[in-house]
Amino acid sequence: MQAATSSLTIIVLAASSVLAQTGRVLHFTATNSVKDFQEIAGVIHYITDIPQPSVDATEKSLSLVGTPGQVALAEWLFSNLDKPANVSPDAAKHEYRVSDSADDVVRLFYLTNPEVPTGVQEIVTAVRSLADIRQVFTYDDLRAVVVRGTSDQINLAEFLFVQMDKPAVPESGPSTEFRMGPDSLARVFYLPNTKTDQDFQVAVTVVRTIAQLRYAFSYKTTRAVAVRGTDEQVALAKWLFEDLDGAKSPDSGVHQYQLLSSSDEFVRVFYRAHDATSQRLGETLHQIESKTQGASWGVYTPTNAIVIRGTAQQIAGAAELIQQQDN
Repeated sequence: MQAATSSLTIIVLAASSVLAQTGRVLHFTATNSVKDFQEIAGVIHYITDIPQPSVDATEKSLSLVGTPGQVALAEWLFSNLDKPANVSPDAAKHEYRVSDSADDVVRLFYLTNPEVPTGVQEIVTAVRSLADIRQVFTYDDLRAVVVRGTSDQINLAEFLFVQMDKPAVPESGPSTEFRMGPDSLARVFYLPNTKTDQDFQVAVTVVRTIAQLRYAFSYKTTRAVAVRGTDEQVALAKWLFEDLDGAKSPDSGVHQYQLLSSSDEFVRVFYRAHDATSQRLGETLHQIESKTQGASWGVYTPTNAIVIRGTAQQIAGAAELIQQQDN
């Protein structure tokens, strides 16, 4: 009798699970290509966790089965993605709260400027990494990005999209920041004076290395760099970006920065007195590395600038070597 009761319980639970599922057939009205059908179906699948929706290209329909909550979210996503590509999205906030009791938010952003798919992916990579968001998916036809995360993650994503989705390189090169915690910042910098994509990437690499940033992602079209780190790391990055991008003249004295957390750790930028050949520069760097073991260094090749992070003694040793080379 007990075995029969257990079996009946399992059957009832299984039936309840089936009854909890809701089916829907959604019809595309503004989307026409099979590629776009599949792309929208993929976004819905990954954001809602509904098992793979089924596309019928002939009927221009999308069939899906899930819980009532999943289906409701899928319908909201579908209504926001099945739109003509040539119609500008309205300025309203497109946000869906998955549950009143949980910090679970879905937000849809329509980008206006980046090229598809390269530019969109550059910005999305920065947002996904800096905000630690797992569920970020794109729909190329509308330059749409769907993000699911906590309220804090969504707010940071909004900040980054606004700061990086620009029509051109900002002339003044302003920087803005987003406070994430007592000693955690996200900040977007612009390097308007870098002449080529390669120069821009070299500057980003040098600053990432010297400031010891784990998160530094670039969007070359607007010369934007999104970074995340401690207050000290971001402050050092700001100083370096301004120095290397030409906000300060190479002839304006000693370019040195002292880290606040240490009484004997500095960063110094040396601008060479003459144009060094690749071989000469390599020899100088080899000598600096030998004499200042333990120091960090980088080279910004467009201006032959050598950046060194180390103790006062290490910085002094590097300065002596560079002066000898320049003489």
